[in-house]
Amino acid sequence: DDFIDIVKFDDWSIIKQPDYAVCIIYLIEEDQFILRHEYIPTFNFVDKQEYHLTVLSGTIEDGETADQTIIREIEEEAGIVLSADFKIEFMKPLFISKGQTSKYYPCIITLTEKDYHEVIAKTDGSKAEKLSKSIKLDKKYINSVNTSDMITEFMIEKFKRYLNI
Repeated sequence: DDFIDIVKFDDWSIIKQPDYAVCIIYLIEEDQFILRHEYIPTFNFVDKQEYHLTVLSGTIEDGETADQTIIREIEEEAGIVLSADFKIEFMKPLFISKGQTSKYYPCIITLTEKDYHEVIAKTDGSKAEKLSKSIKLDKKYINSVNTSDMITEFMIEKFKRYLNI
């Protein structure tokens, strides 16, 4: 399909997929961070567990930058609309695995009340996103987050370092 392709290169079968932008949002005044309580068909297929905690994320669509993707995704998934002058700083992009072309563009977005306003999260219209929701967690629970995937675990560890926890 137009989302995934398998290509042959140097005797390898390579999964060709788009890149992703991912983030954890930290709301300073509330001392809370935002994750997704997400229905993930892939994980459900493997472990029969429907819901998992994940970072906010989205596919970088044709013609989009990582900034544009994360701005779109945090509005769709969390109902957070950033101020027009807010600057997002990404960490170094990393490949997902040896067998895939896609990269993750990670960032921690630290917000004060002047940096954003909230709206009703509109989702992208997919079944999985309609079944999912963003949740705010108090920072004191950061060590209790039960992650299921490498990128969420990676981002939680980066966030803990950011907070000196």
